[in-house]
Amino acid sequence: MIKITKHLRLRLNYSTILDDQSKFYIKPIEGFELIDFSGEFLIQKDGKLKNKLLQFSQHILIYSRKKYINILNATLLVIFDKNNEIEGLKLTKSGTSLEIYQRPHKLYEYIRKYCIQREISDRYKITQTVYYGSNATFLKLESSLDPNVVYVAKIYEKQNLISEEQKQSLKKEVQILRTINHSHISNLIEIFEDDELIFLIQEELKGESLQTTLEKQQKFDENQIKQIMKPLFECVSNLHDNNIFHRDIKPQNIIYRTQLDYTEPCLIDFSLADFWNKNGRYLFTRCGSIGYVAPEVLQDKRYVLNIDVYSLGIVIYILVTLKHPFEDQDKNKMIQKNYHGKIDFTNVQCSQILMDLLTKCLEADYTKRLNCKEALKHQFFLNKIPKVLSFKIKDNRKPSLIRTPRSQNKQHSISRFSNDSGNSLNLSQSPSSIDSDRHSSSKIKQNNVLPEINIFRPKSKYFQTRKSQYDPSTNRIE
Repeated sequence: MIKITKHLRLRLNYSTILDDQSKFYIKPIEGFELIDFSGEFLIQKDGKLKNKLLQFSQHILIYSRKKYINILNATLLVIFDKNNEIEGLKLTKSGTSLEIYQRPHKLYEYIRKYCIQREISDRYKITQTVYYGSNATFLKLESSLDPNVVYVAKIYEKQNLISEEQKQSLKKEVQILRTINHSHISNLIEIFEDDELIFLIQEELKGESLQTTLEKQQKFDENQIKQIMKPLFECVSNLHDNNIFHRDIKPQNIIYRTQLDYTEPCLIDFSLADFWNKNGRYLFTRCGSIGYVAPEVLQDKRYVLNIDVYSLGIVIYILVTLKHPFEDQDKNKMIQKNYHGKIDFTNVQCSQILMDLLTKCLEADYTKRLNCKEALKHQFFLNKIPKVLSFKIKDNRKPSLIRTPRSQNKQHSISRFSNDSGNSLNLSQSPSSIDSDRHSSSKIKQNNVLPEINIFRPKSKYFQTRKSQYDPSTNRIE
């Protein structure tokens, strides 16, 4: 049990994982052409105030022509006036501080996701526990700056981040969330870290998951499939433009932004995302969710960004057929189907145009598979979508062919990979299901001080070595 209190107030030194110990002032960097924000402020340094033009780009404050400021993972203290308005900002890093005054609230909006704040109990109160995940707890929070806006906090318990690999995995997730900003993801807002917990504050997504929709819906027409999938391809294309692949696309990781509009699907959970590189070396290499991962990942081959296109193709297949393409009574055969990318299209009933897109996304040979930009230029997506703001989801779960861990104890899934090198598979262990499940809990009473948080996190499951990266509770290989 962890209780968040205000006992850390005004402390200068914290136990930190995210601080990178880099210098505060750095030499000018060439190529800074795009300025995100610019403004005149009062700067306090060495006890003196002076007017200063500050320009901001990515995580760099341009202080002068000869001096830049690297705010990445700097400690950010927000100074409020008596009306709870932002009066000033104090940035501290590697023993150096800078105070910024004179209406810095707009600057704050730009810099806060790159910095680390400390006193979350001053800024947020819990409104609801969303669910307990295998590696983190998710809470809904209400901001004191804007009580009308609700955010979601992904919370890591630092005592469980024991190995260097675990810490590097968290840092990678933070780095990626800071890099991306898109209308079809839950964007990172800011980060808090104290001695015990790390909070990733993100936009709230109010709708249900695509998995929940699949449990309700008996059939999707092709316009509905287009409305769901086109924004997802656009989102993943944006990731790929930033050299990022998600590596865990599946219906559970797709949530609608609002409850009433099913045309705004958003991609969540970037804990397995990484930056593509030519040498093929990653913190986690063979990773993803069994049944959605591209064959080349299972085959321990080097892979490129279009592994995400394969996963999106699996999602399309499920929307068309309400079945999983690798479903089989024999779990060993199911493994081999995914491993070889063997998909039977004979019973898939859809238009010729959609079938063409589907087969090109699910091409087992990645050199022949579409990339995201090519997929978006496909005739299926170029055809006009009728102006429908949302489509009605039929809530009739009984005849649904999509099964979940709760409703099916013997879901056919894939066992963990062998710890041996090479392409061998260890089929001795049966996982629980193909898909992870999120467990909701009841609301927590609102308090001025954040209440106790009970974080259930198995230490030996989610974070594992690169040769043992399978979580049987979620059917994820990591």
